[in-house]
Amino acid sequence: MASTQDASRSKATQDSWILPTRTVEEPKLKVDFVTKKPGVVTWYNCGPTVYDASHMGHARNYMAQDIMRRILRDYFGYEVHFVMNITDVDDKIILRARQSHLLDKYTADVTSSSTPLSPTFLAEVQAAWSAYVFKTMKDSLAAPTSDDYAAAKLAWEEILTSEKDLKWVEAQKAKEEKFGMYLSAVRAGLVGLVEAEKAAKEGRIGVEEAKALITANHDAISLWLDKKLGSTVNDPTIFRDLAAYWEDSYFKSMAALHVERPTTLTRVSEYLPEIVTFVEGIVNRGLAYEAGGSVWFDTTKFEGAKGEESKDGDDGWKHTYAKLQPWSKGNRELLEDGEGSLTSTTGKRSASDFALWKASKPGEPEWPSTWGPGRPGWHIECSVMASAVLGEGMDVHSGGVDLAFPHHDNEIAQSEAFHNCRQWVNYFLHTGHLHIEGLKMSKSLKNFVTIDDALLKYSARQLRFSFLLQTWNAKLDFKESAMQEVRAAETLLNNFFAIVNALAAEAKADSVASDGQHHFNQPELDLLDKLEQAQLAFRVALCDSFDTPKGLQIILDLVSATNVYLARGRAEVNISSVVAVADWVTRMLRMFGLGEGAPTNVRGERLIGWGTAAAPGQEGAGDRQEILMPYLRALSAFRDSVRKLAMEGAPASEILALSDQFRDYDAVELGIALDDQADGRALFKLMPPESLRQARDAKLAAANEKAARKAATAAAAEVKRLERLEKGRTPPTELFRSSPEYSAWDEQGIPTLDKEGVEVPKSRKKKCQKEWDAQKKLHDEFLKESSK
Repeated sequence: MASTQDASRSKATQDSWILPTRTVEEPKLKVDFVTKKPGVVTWYNCGPTVYDASHMGHARNYMAQDIMRRILRDYFGYEVHFVMNITDVDDKIILRARQSHLLDKYTADVTSSSTPLSPTFLAEVQAAWSAYVFKTMKDSLAAPTSDDYAAAKLAWEEILTSEKDLKWVEAQKAKEEKFGMYLSAVRAGLVGLVEAEKAAKEGRIGVEEAKALITANHDAISLWLDKKLGSTVNDPTIFRDLAAYWEDSYFKSMAALHVERPTTLTRVSEYLPEIVTFVEGIVNRGLAYEAGGSVWFDTTKFEGAKGEESKDGDDGWKHTYAKLQPWSKGNRELLEDGEGSLTSTTGKRSASDFALWKASKPGEPEWPSTWGPGRPGWHIECSVMASAVLGEGMDVHSGGVDLAFPHHDNEIAQSEAFHNCRQWVNYFLHTGHLHIEGLKMSKSLKNFVTIDDALLKYSARQLRFSFLLQTWNAKLDFKESAMQEVRAAETLLNNFFAIVNALAAEAKADSVASDGQHHFNQPELDLLDKLEQAQLAFRVALCDSFDTPKGLQIILDLVSATNVYLARGRAEVNISSVVAVADWVTRMLRMFGLGEGAPTNVRGERLIGWGTAAAPGQEGAGDRQEILMPYLRALSAFRDSVRKLAMEGAPASEILALSDQFRDYDAVELGIALDDQADGRALFKLMPPESLRQARDAKLAAANEKAARKAATAAAAEVKRLERLEKGRTPPTELFRSSPEYSAWDEQGIPTLDKEGVEVPKSRKKKCQKEWDAQKKLHDEFLKESSK
């Protein structure tokens, strides 16, 4: 039998739950981001062609993609499968490897001979320089009658004459962007030849002279040797070794910039069988043709070709070529550049057709295929590797904006032809160009800054911060004035984190019981409201095509507002509210990749601040004694000095001076900032020693400047005082007696008659009386000073 209570419960009804309504609209993307699988992003990124040192253009591209990858994963919560290739089979690699190999061998042969700077060697360099002149300067010269050394020198004289006209120079650069580079190489080469010819006449024909000539004509000799002997280079390790060396260099540069490695790394040289199969599939669909052992993609047949019914029933669609940049279809310069300098066009039907497979030629690496030995075209490499890892399509594909056409458009065409799909890539991300101080940066122009060079001047964090201050797809002008802005922001954040950490540590150390008051009043409500507003605005910014400049500004504005709150004084600060702000700022900066070191301490507690890079040799936790020793020495030395002064009965001023010495020098070298507070207790902060040194030295310089100004003012005042005393040496009774303007004076020495014996006018007497009174005052001062 149920109890009365049970009966009551059975009659009771629970109040209905009401679906909450948002008080603020949920931030949304301007373009819906729909991934093939919920919560997972499949992403293929065009990696580097490894044949030279990584430069700031690479830093801009790969760091921008690293930032977007982190945002998707660490902010929006996606699982990101990031695939990147290494292009280790390419015309640029072949040429660089071949030329480097031939030049090294040539240098070794020359320098090991009994007469390094021989007439034969000199003649060969003259021939190489002459060929380089006519090859690179042909569009700037009249038709030469000969191609020998004498004709080349005459041609150079013609160039030197024309070079005086700046408009002519600009016109040549407009025709050939590498003109400036070629001009410098020709000039340096001739200077080297003239010096070598002089040395030979003087009998200086040793190794140093020969090496100097080769160095001066590096580009010319490399091209000359490649034309003469390039076809004889057939050792595949020569090409692979160069690519492997620069691949290793690339990843070291990326690690220094804190760019994460891809989830999956692919290399062209490891996918040759898959490439052949892929090309066969396109040929079988009738959208590619073979000619002379090469295979070309047929853009004419592809354009408008009816797509076969796909798995999802999508029917009635047609293929389209150049989806990304249809306006570039007829751009022959871009089309030719996309094929590489070693590509033969034999059998090519249309200017826009591109190579899927290149028939082998002497001096190039080769692999077996259905059409004979050869190597893959550039564009097919990415399509095959992306398909091999990610399947028939992907969510995101990225690369530099210069890859949009023809590389990415060709990738799309051949992939959609092979997979019979209407849209191979759902979203493309093209990063913007990087300029240096307003000028275009190009590896071919040799005006690029390597990543290693940049890291000698700026930290990885500063470089990343500068990139975050620009939208990822816009042109970025890397200049010193922008880096000053970065340094200012970095200082603001460093100081903010130092203060918050100091206050938090102090509060934790005090750990006093409640004083009966909550200390959460209107200022704290306002601060946390600012935090919530910042968090919402930050999400809106990142939803707007990864607007990192706006996101960073939101963070900096929040920090500035919190600093205003902190200025109320430590007694008025609710440390929990401040830590809430600092914790969010920390997490967002680390999400951007700006963090250094571990985000948590040994107890797993989240750290406040973006951390600092470990000094060389201090990457690990280190030995406890080794870590503590500098601090113990400083404390011990300070204690010894205080005891010594106390035992000597020194005045308090000396002890205070010693305390200031510890604050300004010993503590600074340990990275400790001691800020004297109104309540008599110093607030200590942990900061980079270098920033503390700079602040101390700036303060000292300002104090010295102030002291110098004070001393100068005092010196000027002393000069004026001495001048007054000297003037006061004359008694007032004698002031006018030596003047020839007067002939009689009264008992005080004031003139009564002028030099003509006429009575002095009253106005003149009045003026003389004023001067007499002033002189009396000066004379009294003089007598007073003299009596001391």
